[in-house]
Amino acid sequence: MSLSQQTPMSAALDMVGVASTTYQRLNEIIDGRYSPHPFEEGVEPQHLRPLLQNYLAMSQAFPYLQAGAQKELIFDAIQNDRDVPVEVEVTSVVGNYLCWDETGGHFTLTRHGISGLPRILETRKTFHANHLRRDIERLVGTAKPSYSPVTREYLTDLYEGLAHSSSLERCATMVAFELHAQRMISGLWSSLAAAHPGVQKDELSYFRIHVGGDDPAEPYHVALTCGMLERLVPAHQQAEFLERFEARYARNVAWCRDIRTLREEKVVGQS
Repeated sequence: MSLSQQTPMSAALDMVGVASTTYQRLNEIIDGRYSPHPFEEGVEPQHLRPLLQNYLAMSQAFPYLQAGAQKELIFDAIQNDRDVPVEVEVTSVVGNYLCWDETGGHFTLTRHGISGLPRILETRKTFHANHLRRDIERLVGTAKPSYSPVTREYLTDLYEGLAHSSSLERCATMVAFELHAQRMISGLWSSLAAAHPGVQKDELSYFRIHVGGDDPAEPYHVALTCGMLERLVPAHQQAEFLERFEARYARNVAWCRDIRTLREEKVVGQS
């Protein structure tokens, strides 16, 4: 199959050198136990605004959590006077790419080249969370992130996984987050488009950037995290990795299920 005939996901996997069986094995778990995704089932109108406000909070927080997770790992090396192991380097370089992309770096350079680098300072235009903010404003009129209790608990747990001393747990957390994000974003995009027939689907830029068009971002996120696990998870730890992956994936799905049923008065009352 030529590159032009490949799907964005298969092209990204090939570019990173990930065996398709790795991706397929993880998706078999997802398809068998976690499909359909809660967002694929649609969102009731009375729950839409609080869902989007909590989702915006997650999108805003994620690159900071991913970047901040490295602090725990480097201070462990500093305090114990030891070298940084290669598995920390690998999870960190993938995490750094995810942060770079979520804060607009990849999108800016692929469209404007190196001469466009100063545009990354236009954070209100380039951060993915701010693309989402504009999409939400178009759909429901206001776009204030809500760090409600359920979202605070979820993000705290996510950080702990990203910063974990075990490379197996870090890897499981990152792979589960990205494979889940692929389905979460696609499911929410379809549900929002169905609920707002007056809005063209491709006009919602956050969703188009991640999972739409000819070269979306999310396949690269998935491919890099899958490539990471092929380098860091030896054969004798595969079963343990899959257990940790599923636990982390289930946690992501549970958060989506929780925010899908929040009522607006609960969120407003906490502000």
